[in-house]
Amino acid sequence: MHTFYIENIEKAVTLPEVESKHAVKVLRLKAGTLIRLVNGKGLEAIAEIIFDHPKRCEVEIVKQKQQNNKPSKIAVAIAPTKSNDRIEWFLEKAIEIGLTDFIPLICKNSERKKFNEARWQKVAISALKQSHGVWIPTIHTPIKVDAFIKQKTEGLKTIAYCGEFEKKDFSSITDSSKNQLILIGPEGDFTPKETQLAFDNGFTPVSLGTNRLRTETAGIVACTLMKFS
Repeated sequence: MHTFYIENIEKAVTLPEVESKHAVKVLRLKAGTLIRLVNGKGLEAIAEIIFDHPKRCEVEIVKQKQQNNKPSKIAVAIAPTKSNDRIEWFLEKAIEIGLTDFIPLICKNSERKKFNEARWQKVAISALKQSHGVWIPTIHTPIKVDAFIKQKTEGLKTIAYCGEFEKKDFSSITDSSKNQLILIGPEGDFTPKETQLAFDNGFTPVSLGTNRLRTETAGIVACTLMKFS
């Protein structure tokens, strides 16, 4: 059953134009076809297409279910890569795994400081539909790393860093029943000043293994460990 995203689900719904086009012109769905709707806020519904128009596909809700318990936070605060494709790949796969919060960091060594947040939101919606999730992750506004570190955050707070500090094995301290956050730096890593600020604000230095990982790969590994611990 195909999944479509719409923010407001009512008894009778007209799909957004982009979703109408995908349903009718791309997938060639006809009146009478059952589809799945999600609003990204825990609500999912089964609906029947009653008017298969490519610009205003109309559906009628057959049944719906609201999930009220949001999952524990799996938050990755990461410096977006120079390549848009690589950070979008990370975002897509991390959401499929279970990412709840994507926090783009602006660091001293960041190679990208201009961002397409609207594009990230589209990637998030696509990944939500692909994974059959019901909660769309929060795409946070890009923030300078020092400002983010100083914010009050509850739960496990960690930082992946390539320096020679003593580190804990990340897989040994993750706990999917609690809120979790990890900081992942740019290709040039965090600066000593940035890492020291993190330590001073309660972030635990962690290791993601012995292999040297690209930024987006480190994000995927971290997300997986937080989800399945």
